Amino acid sequence: MSETVTGAREADAAAAVPRADAPKSKRKLMMAGAAGLVLLIGGGVYWEKDKIFTSKLKQNVGSKAEAAMHPPVLVGIPPMVSNLDTSGGHPVYVKLTAKVEVSGVPNEAALQDRIAEIQDVFQTYLHETRPQDIRGNGIYRLREAILRRLRAQLAPVQVTNLYLVEFLVQ
Repeated sequence: MSETVTGAREADAAAAVPRADAPKSKRKLMMAGAAGLVLLIGGGVYWEKDKIFTSKLKQNVGSKAEAAMHPPVLVGIPPMVSNLDTSGGHPVYVKLTAKVEVSGVPNEAALQDRIAEIQDVFQTYLHETRPQDIRGNGIYRLREAILRRLRAQLAPVQVTNLYLVEFLVQ
């Protein structure tokens, strides 16, 4: 009986001691995997380098050339008066004067026939706005919403900014 207990102890002791070559083989396997991954990524970049670098260069040169040909134009929107959406009995009016910065057009005369569209965007949005919507930082939200609508309405032309020159609530 002592032989089986001693044999079991030796087997447990041998199992508890890790083999010396097991960690080294895992380490070698991980190093080989990392090296293969680096080679794979490097090969992909080398294979596609012409497409990656030349397309970004062409985009930068193209956009700079277009910006030099047609610098941004400020289009003045005539003063407009609009009433806000009030559910109560007394009307609330807004007087608004703005400038729209547009790029991609040769001059301001090219946009003169689209000023009516721009005014319609302003009027439509202001009629939907309640007086409490423009309190605090509501003017900023109003500006951003009108800018989004202008970009959608004047789609081939790029609307870069909107300046509210005069904003009076009465």
